[in-house]
Amino acid sequence: MRDDRKSEKVQLNWPNRLTIIRILLSPLFMILLIDNRQESRIAALVVFSIASLTDLYDGYLARKYGWITNLGKFLDPLADKLLVALALIGLNQIDLVPAWALYLIIGRELLVTGLRSIAAYAGVLILPSRMGKYKTSSQMLSMFGFLLFSVLGSTGRAAFLQGSGIDFSIGRNLLLFSADILLVIAVLLTIISGVDYFWRNRSVLKRLGL
Repeated sequence: MRDDRKSEKVQLNWPNRLTIIRILLSPLFMILLIDNRQESRIAALVVFSIASLTDLYDGYLARKYGWITNLGKFLDPLADKLLVALALIGLNQIDLVPAWALYLIIGRELLVTGLRSIAAYAGVLILPSRMGKYKTSSQMLSMFGFLLFSVLGSTGRAAFLQGSGIDFSIGRNLLLFSADILLVIAVLLTIISGVDYFWRNRSVLKRLGL
């Protein structure tokens, strides 16, 4: 009994703590994002940036010091999915991310998370792929672009394209275009990595009777 408790304490190392911080920051970020005040949008951008940095730093610490645990392998991609999902929902609410992108990305993440949860319940740990990391990076870069766009003006996509209340129009237009390109890349990587994920783990699916 004591050994089990000791093992649980060892797993809650600094990478895992940073992952938990990212999970806790995600709902705070969304609350700030959907607030129409400019200060809240700026705060949302800051919180998102901090949460994204924890994703980079927890992986760095885990690899450098060998602090890689089963808990971390499960929580890290889950925290990434939560942050991206809430960012997509919030940005869709303020008319920056289209619904089709939201449905495709969140749908894929739910399917993959469901598979990993079922496998974990059966005692099988499915690790995230490198392509999945590229997918997450492109998603976060795209979200950052949209967030920066929202900070430069409170108008949504439709109002901006109609030319109402535009400041720094050339820079904002380029920023919105860049974020859109990154979003398309993110969606493509999301679909491709999802197909690859299920294909690579087809033996696990057979073992689980799926």
